[in-house]
Amino acid sequence: MLAASAQPALTIYNQDFAVVRDTVPLDLKSGANPVIYSGATAQVEPDSVILRDPAGKHSLQILEQNYRNDPVSQELLLSLFEGKTIDFQNIRTKDNTQIRELIPGKIIRSGFIPGGNNEQPIIEVTGKLQFSLPGQPLFPDLGNDTILKPAFNWLLQSDQPGKFDAEVGYVTGGFDWSASYNLVSPEKGDIVDLVGWITMNNNSGKTFENAKIKLMAGDVNKIQPRTMRLMGFAGGGGEDRADYQCEEGAVSFSLGHEQRGGENRERGE
Repeated sequence: MLAASAQPALTIYNQDFAVVRDTVPLDLKSGANPVIYSGATAQVEPDSVILRDPAGKHSLQILEQNYRNDPVSQELLLSLFEGKTIDFQNIRTKDNTQIRELIPGKIIRSGFIPGGNNEQPIIEVTGKLQFSLPGQPLFPDLGNDTILKPAFNWLLQSDQPGKFDAEVGYVTGGFDWSASYNLVSPEKGDIVDLVGWITMNNNSGKTFENAKIKLMAGDVNKIQPRTMRLMGFAGGGGEDRADYQCEEGAVSFSLGHEQRGGENRERGE
């Protein structure tokens, strides 16, 4: 049963999203367990994650979830070593011969700014500051705390210890599909051949091997983030009234509050 659940399953909608079901091997103790899962896509919707034991033998609860998806860049790696000295590789030509030299430099400022608009780095070399890199940075071991691809940091609560394959499900962007058909008609006769092609696009940032795929067509009424705005306010004569419009997908409703003679009434339509 667990071997069958190891095969990922994708339900792909033709509206640039998909539902993913994949396997996470877990080795838990009773109580709270820190777990890192780096098998998600780069466009996962973190609030859609569901984790469970498909065999129903273990009760799981996600106490805390942190999703990290830092795009890997030279500036990001420099920021991880701010205040430290690393080697920079410089290649120069002397007597028609290329010479490789290592220059130690202390990273005073990496220049990395989350979200873009990076600044110039500041590197200290032989006691002097410069606004450029003295060469190609050579980074040492990053350690276990660094995430170079999308990953979830979970704190899982387990009712009992055990080693098993859990199932994780989530919604992700970056998937769509389309169908095209070729009609081949012979020169004689009234029998034609209809050839259909399915084209699937995966821009999610993750490759799924040997996945079970289900394709869904049509317009899906996917719930959008709720917005609420004040439509009007009137007061006077002992009556306070506020009407709001809340839009969630195709659903809208209004709420009213009236007060008369010490009576409070909530009204929904």
